Amino acid sequence: MFLSKLIMLPLLLLALLPASANSLRIFSLGADEWARPRSGEIIPDFVTLRSAIDYWGKGTNAAILIQYPGEDSGEIWASELRDWFISLGVPSDYIMLVPGSQDADEITLVVGNRHELKQ
Repeated sequence: MFLSKLIMLPLLLLALLPASANSLRIFSLGADEWARPRSGEIIPDFVTLRSAIDYWGKGTNAAILIQYPGEDSGEIWASELRDWFISLGVPSDYIMLVPGSQDADEITLVVGNRHELKQ
């Protein structure tokens, strides 16, 4: 009985720790959604942004990678989005911008461990 409790404690502790490997989550933000008027009162209501920030907050050494369409408008969109993330409490060191979204009308947000995202 004592031995089984001794074995179960480490397993329980491991289950409570956040996953570190392969813990990436992907969120999509479409141009139609982003076209809505934006302000400090409205931005926190964007479900995609709120979900990404919530997941970022749960991770250890987590970061947000913003993969945007490669043209100038995509870069402007991603830069504005980064600024909003900063205003919502995500430090700029934890936000990465990468061109090359597969869809010209969509930004992909990848949230997970910084080391995983840099690979």
